[in-house]
Amino acid sequence: MIRSSLIGPAVVAFFVTFAVPGYAAGLTVVKAELWNKPDGSQGVTLSADHVKAGKVQFQVKNVSTDEDHELLLVKTDLAATDFPMDASGTRVDEDKFKGLKELGDVHPGKSRDTTLTLKAGKYVLFCNEQGHFAAGMYIPFVVEP
Repeated sequence: MIRSSLIGPAVVAFFVTFAVPGYAAGLTVVKAELWNKPDGSQGVTLSADHVKAGKVQFQVKNVSTDEDHELLLVKTDLAATDFPMDASGTRVDEDKFKGLKELGDVHPGKSRDTTLTLKAGKYVLFCNEQGHFAAGMYIPFVVEP
């Protein structure tokens, strides 16, 4: 026999666990749009530029109609304008960063989700397709304690 005093908490626990999985897991969702314009400018637009430390799901969408993009995340105190470039000068030298995370290559009009556990600190999100970083495709991102 189930006691009625146990039914209320059980129902609440069920809905918190299954109906709102992001909430139950402490998951923060950040939407990222990757774009380029006819004038040659390119960029990343985020739904939030700072979050609390923990699990973060990046929902990445390439809103461009004609360019592939990728999204990388690096924890660093460097400003994006101070990033080391490779010998060609058209891409960031990824080998100079420890712990670089790839959130995915995304074709025009497509989306992809990636979930990471992030520690507090300063980060930069950027595209490292040839010439995209130099065209402005980067954005600072802060993870708070």
